[in-house]
Amino acid sequence: MNLTGKTIVLTGASSGLGAEAARLLSARGAALHLVGRDEKRTRAIGEELHAPTYTADFTSLSQTRSLAAQLAHAVPNIDVLALNAGGVMPSRLTDDGIDASFQANALAPWLLMTQLAGKLGTGRVILTNSPSHSNAVLSPHNLAAALAGEPRVSGHRTYARAKLAAGVLLREFHRRNPGVDAGDFHPGIMASDFGRYMGRTGSLLKTAARPFIGTPRQGAERLVELATRQQALAGAYFVHTRRANGSAQLHSQELGTALWEAANRATTSASNSAE
Repeated sequence: MNLTGKTIVLTGASSGLGAEAARLLSARGAALHLVGRDEKRTRAIGEELHAPTYTADFTSLSQTRSLAAQLAHAVPNIDVLALNAGGVMPSRLTDDGIDASFQANALAPWLLMTQLAGKLGTGRVILTNSPSHSNAVLSPHNLAAALAGEPRVSGHRTYARAKLAAGVLLREFHRRNPGVDAGDFHPGIMASDFGRYMGRTGSLLKTAARPFIGTPRQGAERLVELATRQQALAGAYFVHTRRANGSAQLHSQELGTALWEAANRATTSASNSAE
């Protein structure tokens, strides 16, 4: 599909799957706006593809808001918002007082898409998710603990909970903005710097999983296919590019409403504290 004239915002674009997706989208003629955490690497991919770049750390809500403002100023509309940034990280609180993994994987993507809702019109949001979300459980009664972090909960369990929350918030956004198509997908396990926060543990896990690991290029092809396919994603979860059964909680309106309200409170509180 020729993407000339289509505006695509891609987060997590500085390396791995994101960088490969940027190359594929650029080759099809898309007008790209690339977002990354590492300024040097993000600038390098932008120069390679002649695309504007933006740097933001999703463990900072102020940087996420600033990113949204920059994008809103730079583009009249967004055809695809590809939320690809995120990863497993050690347990810690951000300067906003929120668990770092929950903030980077759930709250920041939610804040970005809500801030850019007016630019999306009849566009699409595609979120890179993980099958680990199916191993997590959230309820309206444990959201405060999820946001604040729990010292005895492992980084991978916190990540799973954050990815579940991200998927739930995506669908709640879709319900509140029915003109915007939305869906999430698992791109497959791949060799990238995804586990960079996990140190030796991440290296060992990557070694053990090597027989099952795909390439960033393969994951990128799946992202691009879902981001640009003509059929609506309609709130579905995909493994690679096929519809799959994710957690039933992904579609819980009760949980979606509670998470939306919790996200509003957390981001508003952090904004007020920064003033």
